[in-house]
Amino acid sequence: MTEKKLQLGQIKNLIMLALADGKATDSELALIASIASRENLTQEELNNLIDNPDSVHITLPEDEETKKRYLTDMVALMTIDGDMDDNEVAMCKLYAISLGYDSSEVENMVINIAECLTK
Repeated sequence: MTEKKLQLGQIKNLIMLALADGKATDSELALIASIASRENLTQEELNNLIDNPDSVHITLPEDEETKKRYLTDMVALMTIDGDMDDNEVAMCKLYAISLGYDSSEVENMVINIAECLTK
């Protein structure tokens, strides 16, 4: 798997999460842009992904550090507007499980990450 595919998949995940409650707020879009920049994606790549998210297949990371970083990104996005929508929480849990985390640990993990991010 290429690093670029992994990065594009992560940004697609974040875009989908931002839209899970029916709207992407300015703060959510700003965070996505910041994460895309951290992942060395260009503004053009980000715009293309926003305009055509189906053009990218989500690739899951394999190393533990990247898994935790990507899940933390999702929780940060979910909490940035101060309103954790049920659809956002469900999507975040599903993603955590797809990364190989045990389903019984997912809710606590989401809560712990959210608490750390809001301190």
